[in-house]
Amino acid sequence: IPRDTKFQPRTRYEIKACEWFPLADLPSNRKDMTPKLKMGVSPNSFFMVLPFVKRMRRWVAER
Repeated sequence: IPRDTKFQPRTRYEIKACEWFPLADLPSNRKDMTPKLKMGVSPNSFFMVLPFVKRMRRWVAER
């Protein structure tokens, strides 16, 4: 997906924003304050991504 792709939700109020984040800056758990410190975004904002972060990091490291 090109980085300049404009993402837009199809339903109102369901998605606040779609943004790109470095994999290293994503939280690995709900209490990980890395995104708050580096990007000013609450770790709770990534609740749908949290289950996949560890596997994504492992997959990237293997390749």
